[in-house]
Amino acid sequence: MINNNCLIDELKKLKESSKEAVENITSFSEFKNYMHVKRNVQDELFNIIEKSSKSNSSKLILVCGGVGDGKSHIISYFKNNYPDIISEFEIHNDATESFEPGKTSIDTLNDVLKDFNDDNILHSNKKLILAINLGALSNFIDSKYQENFKNLKQYVEDKKILDVDISDNSYEEESNFQFINFSDYHIYSLTEEKAKSQYVEDIINKIVQDDERNIFKNSYKSNCQNCDINYKCPIKINYEMLMKESVKEKLIDVLIECVVKDKLIVSTRSLLNFIYDFIVNTELDNKNNEELKVYIDKISCEQFIKCIFVSNLFEHRELSQILNSLNKIDPINSISEDLDNIIIKLNITEDIAGVFNSYLNIDGNNYLESLMSKNDVIEDEKMKLKTKTEQNYLIDSLINMFIRLNIFIPRENLNLNDKIYLEYMKNLYYWNIGDIDNIENLYSDVKVAIYNWNGEALDGRINISVGKNQMRYKISQKLNLEADLSNIKVNESEELLKFNPSLIIGYESEENGINYKIDIDFNLYELLMRIKNGYRPNKNDKYNYINFVEFINKIQKLGSQNKEIYIEDKQGLGVSNYKLVYKQAFGRFEFKSTNEV
Repeated sequence: MINNNCLIDELKKLKESSKEAVENITSFSEFKNYMHVKRNVQDELFNIIEKSSKSNSSKLILVCGGVGDGKSHIISYFKNNYPDIISEFEIHNDATESFEPGKTSIDTLNDVLKDFNDDNILHSNKKLILAINLGALSNFIDSKYQENFKNLKQYVEDKKILDVDISDNSYEEESNFQFINFSDYHIYSLTEEKAKSQYVEDIINKIVQDDERNIFKNSYKSNCQNCDINYKCPIKINYEMLMKESVKEKLIDVLIECVVKDKLIVSTRSLLNFIYDFIVNTELDNKNNEELKVYIDKISCEQFIKCIFVSNLFEHRELSQILNSLNKIDPINSISEDLDNIIIKLNITEDIAGVFNSYLNIDGNNYLESLMSKNDVIEDEKMKLKTKTEQNYLIDSLINMFIRLNIFIPRENLNLNDKIYLEYMKNLYYWNIGDIDNIENLYSDVKVAIYNWNGEALDGRINISVGKNQMRYKISQKLNLEADLSNIKVNESEELLKFNPSLIIGYESEENGINYKIDIDFNLYELLMRIKNGYRPNKNDKYNYINFVEFINKIQKLGSQNKEIYIEDKQGLGVSNYKLVYKQAFGRFEFKSTNEV
């Protein structure tokens, strides 16, 4: 008999549209209390709040960060779990809102912070927790009220709260201001091996672990396991897949990859919604329980493939920013000779299941695993289709599913990882811990890309852009650059929880010691590595990375162009080389042919 209760009823609590997803500082439900995952920022903030509560002076605690980074959730958690301590404070949340229609959010902040203006702060004993986005904080300290809050503005500037660099937020008893910046913390941590996310892992575990408070696992045990159609239910199978360590680990890996490549801000709400999308396909989400059971009971092979978790991850970019980013790293778009050979083999072999078994860890206890491990199941599904075109479409769908599954449940890994991304993450770790030996190649590679930005020149020279682009003449200058490591700080931690998420690389002129730095995120790094290997940046590249263009323009001024330049004249198959030298003692230029090739 088909069970009328369903796991999906509980899973829907994970959706962003669920009432459970709404953060309310005055309430903290039992479900939220169970789903709460402790983060490193929580301990640091609680330490500041606890010490401030015992102080006799006024305390303004700035809880800073970006939109959706969990400020409201943690304050709500403290309010629910530590009422005695939090009762010492007033709390102002969502500083972008105004209390009165005639007032802006800036006006509201001026009212809220009146006890902390320059006239009142020393005579006040008020304690206030202010959850505020960095943009709103910046706007306020530069607003028309800034003359009244010079002390606060000076504090923000001294602590470099609004800067990219990580700030020291340790508690200071003598100060009326305290702060913590959620932007200094990330959804992932850095290790030499790879980036990790204990936070995401803990969230997933909350959904799949054995715990009497876990409504999802309880529903799975009482409903899914006793349901007559559980063998081919994509929701049940996807939920079981989420329990697998390899799936969990790879899901975290690809999520971090999206955060790094697309600068995604993954809030707890969006993460929970993402896990729902992983388990429940849109085709199943829109049905009531009775319709859902009927649909699954009659589900076809093609429909099943569309509902399995790898299809949910890579084929629904329209559903969320996370899925949109995942679509960009879909493994079926990977370029690999080994992958090409496997695809050819799958298209011509009569033993598709044998190939699947060689490359995938298949248990064989549900429809997905039967489909992937038994040739007779595949053949039966092909026979149900009327035309050769439909059969070919089924094979293509199976191959796509096979490629995607290989990154989650590999027996023999096809190694479809983005090598440049993995290289970037290692460099990011070594740069943040100040490992000079391991970042030497990084500085050398970026230096080559700098020299090749305007086209490859002879050794030790860099091309100069003069006038309109043309093919005949190429003008270059000598440029002697050395790595500037003055901003490198040694950190002996094996796992970094607070770190700069991009590489700030500097170079200086050997002649005059002038230096410039450039912030290199993954996308710029990828472009620079391509340039190092011979790629020539086009107009779009230079438009998209205007900051790097400005950096190049500054770097070029460190060269020898005020003393001498080299001119290459291409005429047909021949090349003539010249040098223009300024003789300062005689106040004139000398133009001569050279023998350099």
